[in-house]
Amino acid sequence: QIELSGLYIDEDPIRAKLELSVINKRLKEVIDEIRNTIFDLRPMTFDDLGLKAALEHLIEFFNEDNRYEVELDIEDVTCETNLILVTLYRIVQECLNNILKHAEATKICLSCKCKDNICYISICDNGKGFIKNDNYGKNHFGIFCMKERIKLLRGKIHFDSVPEKGTSILISVPLSVSNS
Repeated sequence: QIELSGLYIDEDPIRAKLELSVINKRLKEVIDEIRNTIFDLRPMTFDDLGLKAALEHLIEFFNEDNRYEVELDIEDVTCETNLILVTLYRIVQECLNNILKHAEATKICLSCKCKDNICYISICDNGKGFIKNDNYGKNHFGIFCMKERIKLLRGKIHFDSVPEKGTSILISVPLSVSNS
């Protein structure tokens, strides 16, 4: 488009300006996309404010159109390594994306608590739910990735879903990196 604008500049300056305006708008969109991608790689909120603020920011971004009634109960969870916290953040992010794509929910409850150096996360919705079967989680890349991430952290994840009643996801992950 820039080359095209260069061709128009002498013959049709108005059209060249219009093309450049379109290019400028698209470049701003690309810059915003890159910034969001960089933020998604490692939310800077972690470094400054921790998991609680990162999850609150995620929910705020996720529900910016106020589509959902949201209940939050998030403690300030700390850990020896931010890798565990970032992984928990990614899992919550995947859960929220699944709610957005599939649940047709109107209400979301998110709880994140720490007890005895174990982080407990609960994400519930009042959406359409699903039926678990033998292939459950194998053919769904997001669920498979969540299970793998939890397994790598030596944690547990449990899905409970009832058609037309909603889904609950319960997660527990030790916040210690030791091999005990």
